[in-house]
Amino acid sequence: MTAPPPSGAHAIPLPASDDTSPSDDLDDMHQDAIPGFGTDMDADEPARSVHAGRIVLTVLAVVAAVALVGVIAAGAVTASARHGAEQAQAVLRETNTIATRFVKAHKASDLADAKAWSRLDARISDNARILDEPAARLSIRDAGSLKDRAGKANKDTNTLVSAARRALAIKQEADARESLAKAVGEATKLRDGAKRDDDTGTAIDDLTTILERAAEPGKDVTVKELEDLVSRVEQARKTLEQAIATQAEHAKAKRAAEEKAAWERQERERQSEQQTVPDPTPPQQQQQWIPQYQSGQSGQSGGTGSQPGNGWSVPSPSDGNGLPGNDPGL
Repeated sequence: MTAPPPSGAHAIPLPASDDTSPSDDLDDMHQDAIPGFGTDMDADEPARSVHAGRIVLTVLAVVAAVALVGVIAAGAVTASARHGAEQAQAVLRETNTIATRFVKAHKASDLADAKAWSRLDARISDNARILDEPAARLSIRDAGSLKDRAGKANKDTNTLVSAARRALAIKQEADARESLAKAVGEATKLRDGAKRDDDTGTAIDDLTTILERAAEPGKDVTVKELEDLVSRVEQARKTLEQAIATQAEHAKAKRAAEEKAAWERQERERQSEQQTVPDPTPPQQQQQWIPQYQSGQSGQSGGTGSQPGNGWSVPSPSDGNGLPGNDPGL
C-alpha cells in the first residue's frame, strides 16, 4: 500500500501513457541502424554494389599512397647515400691535392725515411681510383661503401702527409747541420792561414766572431736558423778572401816599388862611379923623322941615324915611348 504524498508537496505529473512500450522503441532503433532493414532487398542491390566499389577504390588508393610514400622514402634514402658518398669524395679530393703537391715539390731523397715517400705515393694512386667512382649512379649499398672507403682514405692520406713532412724536416735539418759544419771548417782553415795586417785584421775578427756562434749551434735551432748561420759564415769567409786578395795586391805593388827603388839606386851609383874615375893619359905624339943631308965624310953619323957612304942620315923610328928604335927594314 502506497503512502500518500506529504502535505504541501506538489504531485509530479506522469507522462501520458500510450500503447508503445520501451521495448518497442529499442526495436525501432535497431532497425534504423541496419541499412536496408525493413526494405526490399532486391530493390537496394545496385546501391550496395556502388558502395562496395567505393570501398575498394578507397583501399586501392590507400595502398597506392603507401607504396608511393615508400618509393619516395626509398628514393630519398638513396639520394642521401649518394650525396654522402659525393661529400666524402670531395673531402678526399682536397686532401689528395695537398698530398700530390707535396710529392711534386719534393723527391724521395729529400726525406729521411724513404718508406714514408713510397707509402704516400701508393696512397695517392689508390685515392685516384676512389675519386673516379660515379657516386651519383650507385645503389644505396655501394654508395655507403664508397663513403666509408673515401673517409678512410682521407684519414690515411692525412696521416701519411704528416709523416712525410716530419721526414722532410728531419732531412732538411740534417742537411743544414752538415752544410754548416762544412762552411765552418773551410772558414776556419782560411782564417788560420791568413796573415794579419791592416788589410785583413778586421775581416779576421769578424769571421772569428761568427765562427764562435756557428761552432755550437745547439739542439733547439730551426732549419732556417741553421741556414742563416751557414750564410753568415760564408759571407764572412768571402770578405776575408777579398781582404787577402787586397793584401796580395798591396804586397805585389810594394815589391814592385822596392825593385824600382833598388834599380834606381844602382843606376845612380853607377853614374857616380863614372864621374869620379879620371880620364886616362892621352898618348904622346909620335915623332916623325925627317931625312937630312949631311956633308962630311962618309960613315960619320950626323944625328940619330946615318947611312954610310951616301951622306944621308935617317933617324930611327920611335917605338912609342919617345925613343928611337931600330928599324929592321933599314
